[in-house]
Amino acid sequence: AGGEALEGSEAGGEARRFHSLLPLHPERLHAALERHARRAADSRPTVGGIVWLASQPKLQGAVRTDEAGGVAVEPGEPWWACVPRDEWPAGLAEDIAALWHDPHGDRQSELLLWGGAASDREELALALAACACTSAEAEAWAEGDSALDDPFAAQWAPLLAATADEDRNAAIQSDVNQAFKRLTLSSAGPRKPPSAAEAAPGGTKATAPAFVAPTPRSFCQPCR
Repeated sequence: AGGEALEGSEAGGEARRFHSLLPLHPERLHAALERHARRAADSRPTVGGIVWLASQPKLQGAVRTDEAGGVAVEPGEPWWACVPRDEWPAGLAEDIAALWHDPHGDRQSELLLWGGAASDREELALALAACACTSAEAEAWAEGDSALDDPFAAQWAPLLAATADEDRNAAIQSDVNQAFKRLTLSSAGPRKPPSAAEAAPGGTKATAPAFVAPTPRSFCQPCR
């Protein structure tokens, strides 16, 4: 399964593209990047791009190489597969159609390896391909049965907690908006005529006061 995750070829003679539609096992990826960072500088290609960590299905992993040659995998943007369709910008569906693969949407890994010798880039690409989850691992992850050891978890935890709070705030605001919408719709229905007891003296019926729906409160939008 890992070998099947490797696609692409040399780009411009000095770069190697790594592409995988399978989630990457976080523990194997962490170990591969640590081995890569220990290589001699002249045989250590630079790495950059995005990865799909099996343990982090909501956010992209943003990959960058620092000046010392270490490779960091930091929390990135949400995958569009996790964003409700009604929140997508106009035209996005067409723009990412080539990147969309059901059932995982736009989740994938796309890395560019440049510098060093071609053999160094090929060796790193093969090491990254070996980080792809096997079919059994991917199936266990999809069913929620896999407890992956994630060396990146501590670094990602603060942002994931903030994202969870943001999701809860958005859900509360949506519930309140829907409640006011139902109240407004119910108040717009036909009203029953007043009873005889409600009629004014002299046979003139009292006019029922107009119903004024309460104005929804303004909720603070969470920072994004």
